[in-house]
Amino acid sequence: METEFNQSCSFHTEQRLWATAALEGDNVSIHRLFIVTAIVGIGLVVATMVSALPQEASARDVLLRFCDLDAQGEQLTADGWQKVAVLFTTPGTPRRERIMVARDFVVSPGSEKGRSTLGERMVGFHVEYTLLGLIDCSHARFSPIPPTVHVEPSLFVVRQSVRRSGEASRRVEESVEWRIEETVPEPHLGVDAAIRYATELRANARDVAIRRNADKMLAALKRFR
Repeated sequence: METEFNQSCSFHTEQRLWATAALEGDNVSIHRLFIVTAIVGIGLVVATMVSALPQEASARDVLLRFCDLDAQGEQLTADGWQKVAVLFTTPGTPRRERIMVARDFVVSPGSEKGRSTLGERMVGFHVEYTLLGLIDCSHARFSPIPPTVHVEPSLFVVRQSVRRSGEASRRVEESVEWRIEETVPEPHLGVDAAIRYATELRANARDVAIRRNADKMLAALKRFR
């Protein structure tokens, strides 16, 4: 939209200048027109190039990306875990003994926290979850709780060098990106993701008690929709 507006403005400006040059009939006006036209053209090219440049993800963007993936249940699958793990400095192993069910989350603004022990720049955040209950994965039990705001404090995002091997060659490329410090916390699922998890859990359960608990869990979770 902005590009179209700029192009429209430059077109009308150019028309007015040509009209002025024709009325004045002198070389000075025509020379001025060519200079202004060239400047406008260069400005449009620069604006297009700047808008086309990829924007680097901020520290908060990286944390929001994790929270979105987590709410969708990506920690619970092998492929999803890989998407989550790359956002952390030391992701550790998946934690699937207990799952928190949350209606939503809010990521605070970041605050500079100086440097890490390795000299990396650090930005601190906290995440507020509106919790609805807990899932005991081993027994397929859901324990609802009154909607409670739970705060995950001291989540630090650090500026870190990342080394990657090129797909088409053996060349190793290095870039500096934001990563969440420490290990991946336990899952915080949104309601829809929790229902999908409970449905799959029931479908794969061989134990009658597990299926019964999963049925109760599904009934309780669907009330939050």
